[in-house]
Amino acid sequence: MELKKHKAYKLAFDIACNELLATNIETQLVRAGLEYTVTNKVYTVTIPFFNDHITLTFPECSFKSSHAHTVTLVTKIIILHYILHASGIHVGDHKIPYEDIPGCRSYAPVFTNRVIKPLLSAFGYSSHSFLEAGLSLNGNQEPYGNASFTLTPLPRIPITFILWEGSYEFSPSLTILFDPSIHTYLPLEDIVVIAKLTSTRILKAARLHYQKED
Repeated sequence: MELKKHKAYKLAFDIACNELLATNIETQLVRAGLEYTVTNKVYTVTIPFFNDHITLTFPECSFKSSHAHTVTLVTKIIILHYILHASGIHVGDHKIPYEDIPGCRSYAPVFTNRVIKPLLSAFGYSSHSFLEAGLSLNGNQEPYGNASFTLTPLPRIPITFILWEGSYEFSPSLTILFDPSIHTYLPLEDIVVIAKLTSTRILKAARLHYQKED
């Protein structure tokens, strides 16, 4: 099963690299809000990715993390899709929930199961830990709910997490908001993936914090 999944990801990666070869890369990099240099027709692109900086060398389609982390195939695909689909629309102040993104309403149960439920399970009764984890990832604190912050996994993809902490009377709840332009930067299936990658990092940040305390 894992081998089959890896082959599918590798195919998606190869397709994305070939599509980027066929497009006007400079136009797309500008639309994506990314800085780059060109030397002898080789593009070196700097991509802020959470609290890391990933370098894409093109047309080789190679990736390197500034923190010497392994850049996974999923991350590579997300970045390539982001560049390929970038519309150039600037982020505004308006935010919408996942189900209001055009074409995403029918996938809302999948989004809830993969992204919202793991965060509620970990932080539903601990808004302080939730906020602490978000801020440790260079998140910007927001004034909503009992704890909230915005993370920006890619330059024009802010994601806002809002937690209402549970009590003996009320169950906890979590809302995740996006800029309305997100579907013009990523394919619909990738929106769940980038949100899942973000929630996984929040959970990991919390675990690391408590390991340090121990």
